[in-house]
Amino acid sequence: MQLIVKPMGYGDCCILRQGRALLIADCGSRTNRRGSARHGRSASAYAWAAIREELADAPVADLIITRFDPDRFNGFVHLKGPRAIQRVYLPYSLYQQRGEAAHALATLAITAPAGSWSWHAARDGAALLAKLPRVCGQVLLRRQGQTIRFAGQVISVLWPCVPDAEQLTLFDSEPAANACPQWTGADPDQSDLESAVRQAVEQVMPGGWDLCRQLMAAFQTCLECLAEDGAREAENCLPAAEALANAMEALLPVRAAVQAQAQRQPELAALLDRYTAARRLAWQNRLDESSLVCALDDRLLLTGDVDQEVLDELRRSGLLEQKYKAVQAPGHGARAMLLPAAGYLIVSNGYRKGWGVRAALVRAAAGRVVCTRAYKEAGCCEYMARRHCPKKCIRMGECFKLELGAEPRRRKKEN
Repeated sequence: MQLIVKPMGYGDCCILRQGRALLIADCGSRTNRRGSARHGRSASAYAWAAIREELADAPVADLIITRFDPDRFNGFVHLKGPRAIQRVYLPYSLYQQRGEAAHALATLAITAPAGSWSWHAARDGAALLAKLPRVCGQVLLRRQGQTIRFAGQVISVLWPCVPDAEQLTLFDSEPAANACPQWTGADPDQSDLESAVRQAVEQVMPGGWDLCRQLMAAFQTCLECLAEDGAREAENCLPAAEALANAMEALLPVRAAVQAQAQRQPELAALLDRYTAARRLAWQNRLDESSLVCALDDRLLLTGDVDQEVLDELRRSGLLEQKYKAVQAPGHGARAMLLPAAGYLIVSNGYRKGWGVRAALVRAAAGRVVCTRAYKEAGCCEYMARRHCPKKCIRMGECFKLELGAEPRRRKKEN
């Protein structure tokens, strides 16, 4: 089995290849073709270009989306053709938090400024959910204790952790191997702020907030359908997907009117900025703590965007190996500093955020370091290579390839 790491800039894309079969773990970026860290279609097209030829040559392909974030999935919004993908794996927590997800994405679709993470999270999130029933056979949600099977290999899901009560809400044939307390994050009380935003939207366009509520309902309905029916046949969710696409389209005139009015009224602009910042922070924190963490025995560890607390919890639970052949650093290398030992450390690059954490990771790495550097945004990698690790960093070209082997590197001792 071969691991292929694509140069996403500020983003991630890891591919497992066995023969012509592919398992793609994330495909997203904030880096466009010119090497600038930006959101938008240019960034998603940049990510899509990295996997387009790989998919065209693969008769069987599965996807893993470790976190519902554009820099993890925006390349997938360009998928084309019926049944282009066999199975798509999502974190169970996205369904579990469907009410919060729908509320956050629908309101951010109105309040977030153009070009921001919040706006593209809402727009690309709706586009992805609306597209999945058209391009894949099954949508499967995964949580701790379950597995992902690919080419005769078993990938263990180590996170998110879900309590027993939540495990009974899905038509899911594979039970979790163990129960555990749910990892939660406290969201700020935004009721007064949201009430002010709602009144402002209604003043700009009467009935606009009703369209926002319709988008909330469409988001939630689509997530529920994908969770409950998508595991059997994703095509069953086509009506819900179409309703979501239509609801987003109906909201765009409201968004345009509100954003135009905000440019003329500084008070409204300040209100929208405060609400967007608070809603984004709460939603991003929830996404981070509930990312998928997956391990292919002792050969590969994918960590999504979890923070150090989650990794420490997994270590205390005995779910992490002492050493892996390759480890993908969480949060593009900017969220955790104490990682399992690895022969190869994969660090996302291409953006100034988190340079200090990345530099510390690279200095501490016992093995080689693979940076997903791209174009002008390679400054972080260049800095670390010059100052800290001139012999550790592997300069990536079109991609980095690593043979993982057909079996674990060492057999676990039987009790």
